[in-house]
Amino acid sequence: MIKRILVNLILIVILFGFIEYGAFVLAKKQNVIYKQKADRLEVNNTRAFKTNYNILSDFNTTVWRNSFYLDNKDKKPIIWFGCSFAEGAGLEDEHTPCYKISQLTNRSCINRSKGATGTQFMYYQLNTPDFKNHAPQADYIIYVFIWNHLQRLYNFQVNPLINMFNLRYKIKNDELVEIKPLFKPLYSLYSVKWLLNKKGYKQADKEYVEFTLFNKIMQESAKLTKQYYPDSKFILLEFPDVHNKSIPDYEVKKLESFGIHVVNVKNLTGDINVYDKKYWLADDIHPSEDLWNIILPELVKRELSE
Repeated sequence: MIKRILVNLILIVILFGFIEYGAFVLAKKQNVIYKQKADRLEVNNTRAFKTNYNILSDFNTTVWRNSFYLDNKDKKPIIWFGCSFAEGAGLEDEHTPCYKISQLTNRSCINRSKGATGTQFMYYQLNTPDFKNHAPQADYIIYVFIWNHLQRLYNFQVNPLINMFNLRYKIKNDELVEIKPLFKPLYSLYSVKWLLNKKGYKQADKEYVEFTLFNKIMQESAKLTKQYYPDSKFILLEFPDVHNKSIPDYEVKKLESFGIHVVNVKNLTGDINVYDKKYWLADDIHPSEDLWNIILPELVKRELSE
């Protein structure tokens, strides 16, 4: 009897070993595209500003791209949220959008964007008790939205070979509740990562149509900004996806009802194709200085000229 149990246990361990190895191989294949893009960024000296994450612990960042402070007491700052697009991945400091919009408006730009994050990280920061200590005043809150942010709401890891539990929320009793791993070592297994990410992709597909979690996070973020900065203007600057898909009108109306003004970069660039390769860095995933030079003056003229 004991011998049979031991044999069965050994077989289970061997079977699990094969499953884990298979998941590792699959994860490694999935990671190739990430690594290629990261390598191209490194070659172009573009990742000088990196995020430090605590492995499988509460979401934490310790490195920020530069903010730009001007000694101008007549104009309150701009708070700049988003991912690597907003952060200025691949760009020197003086070419980043935060620097450029600061120069265009003669306002300080407080950079609270972070590569590989999205909507939830904006809310996470705003919901931190000491956030206003970092930004006591603001006339404008600008969140740079890309469509992948909807996917990131459901990512368990940024990619399968990263040992990081991604910042995630769910709606419970009409409240946003942070999701934390129940048994953290379990998330180190490639098979678990693969299964959870697969589940996340399905959840994200639904979000692309319904915007349920996105809307809740945006609504709560807008409430917090109005609480901190009652007279401020909240702008969502949208990059359409590569197929020119934009936030639908019904969703724009909902965001506007929260007090969020939606601005599509297509309406700022005219006939220019924002995804023309000449406006993108060599990694093909981040805007170049040239594109920001087209977008930001129009954004300032139309939305920030008060």
